Amino acid sequence: MELDIVSAETLLESPYDGNVANLLERAVVEQPDTIAVEHAGETVTYREFGDRVARFADGLRELGLEAGDRVGLYMPNGIPFCTVVWACCRAGVVASPLNPEYRRREIEYQLEHADADAVLIEGDADEYVREAVADLETEIVSATAADGHPSLPALGDDADAAGDAAVVDREDDDVLLQPYTSGTTGQPKGVLLTHRNFRVQIAQSVSSYSAGPIEGDGIIVLPMYHITGLLGMMASLCAGRTLHLLRPDQWDPELVLRKLDEHDIPSFVGVAAMFVDLLEAHDPDEYDLSTLIKAGQGGDKLPKPTQEQFEEAFDVPLTEGYGLTETTATSHTIRWSSLGNRSGSVGQPVGHTRSKVVDEDGEEVDPGEEGEILIAGSQVMKGYYKNPEANEEVFTEDGFFRTGDIGTRDEDNYYYIKGREKEMILTAGYNVYPREVENLLYEHPDIHEAAVFGVPDERRGETVAAAITPAPDAALTADDVEEYVLGELAPYKHPRIVEVRRDLPKTGSGKIRKTTLREEFVADRGLES
Repeated sequence: MELDIVSAETLLESPYDGNVANLLERAVVEQPDTIAVEHAGETVTYREFGDRVARFADGLRELGLEAGDRVGLYMPNGIPFCTVVWACCRAGVVASPLNPEYRRREIEYQLEHADADAVLIEGDADEYVREAVADLETEIVSATAADGHPSLPALGDDADAAGDAAVVDREDDDVLLQPYTSGTTGQPKGVLLTHRNFRVQIAQSVSSYSAGPIEGDGIIVLPMYHITGLLGMMASLCAGRTLHLLRPDQWDPELVLRKLDEHDIPSFVGVAAMFVDLLEAHDPDEYDLSTLIKAGQGGDKLPKPTQEQFEEAFDVPLTEGYGLTETTATSHTIRWSSLGNRSGSVGQPVGHTRSKVVDEDGEEVDPGEEGEILIAGSQVMKGYYKNPEANEEVFTEDGFFRTGDIGTRDEDNYYYIKGREKEMILTAGYNVYPREVENLLYEHPDIHEAAVFGVPDERRGETVAAAITPAPDAALTADDVEEYVLGELAPYKHPRIVEVRRDLPKTGSGKIRKTTLREEFVADRGLES
């Protein structure tokens, strides 16, 4: 039995309005025997998944948690993570996912700032959590059967009416999720994402503008503590698809290719580094990828050579998109743009989004002119948690969100990202956007990965630095890189400090950690930050 397509406008009406958990309930009722989630050989049907979600929601209530209370989720990708997210949603409890690679200091900050009453872990993986909550009034609870901590499944089974409690009523403006920004400047901020934010994004994911279904299985490799992976999980299960999960910290391109070969998976979403690895691992004689019809990339800039090579090798379009945690993921995408793909563009705004490019005075600029990208729409966050100063700074008087990204748009409303305003390098009075230099570096056949950033310079204020990794078997020196850029860009844009490395530090989602690189460059060279 296939799940009927629900058009976007009906998702704002009864019985689908209010709590987003109502959308999962629909899938559970209409196709109970379909596999909902598969991970590492374990599978769970929609009936089983719905039962677990209901029991876990009862367990949250047994803990004394009420609608609006906060809980941290310190868990990797897996069926327990999916279950807990939906249980929190059903119970009206606000989940605040943490990066499972976090250690004591990072965990303590987020739990304390979020006012988390509990933190959910998988099994007994509590080494860093125990240290983090030592001085907090935050209870550790396991999402699976485990010794030493209360168990959410056991609490749910002990409830008076285990699994029978109704979905808690929530209003559109009530907070569903409180993820935290990556904290590139200052401490990470708690982002308040509402039920309406998620519902409109799920509607966009479930159906295209023509209301056609997304058929076939889904696959998620991106971390689900991050908004892109989490929204993908929720949208897939609301659509009644079978979702195959992998863990980004166990990234294996050959395993991904096997999954794409073995299952009817029409779409894959990743970050730039993943597509580089998939290209290297791909053997057309070994893997049948005939069901794959499209691929999408977000996060780091997609190098044009990688895009072209991937499209040729896999015979599918690889398109870019754009979005932020504060916009509940995607706000612009090539995939649904009216005039098809345009190289270098992240596409047009999605159907429920308004966007513009403005100058320093907030005035909209003409097509082709650079400025800050602003976004308004039903998917934009409610605000930052306990941070009125930041809220006042990022929202304009007419309700647009300031992204902090510099870009342009063309006559057809396609957007092009130049780089983060905060990442812009001001060297001797000139503005340098790292992405422009990185794009050039990625065109060099001997460069595998590249990161460009600013470091302090006594004479220029800042100077351009670059860290690169060479392609396999390539012999590349720092002088080669500097000479190459000097031949292609204005002299003030070329990196005066270049380091060739075996690898670059990355986040759990596969993005290059420029902050870490900058700190290392400054420390190693005795520069004054």
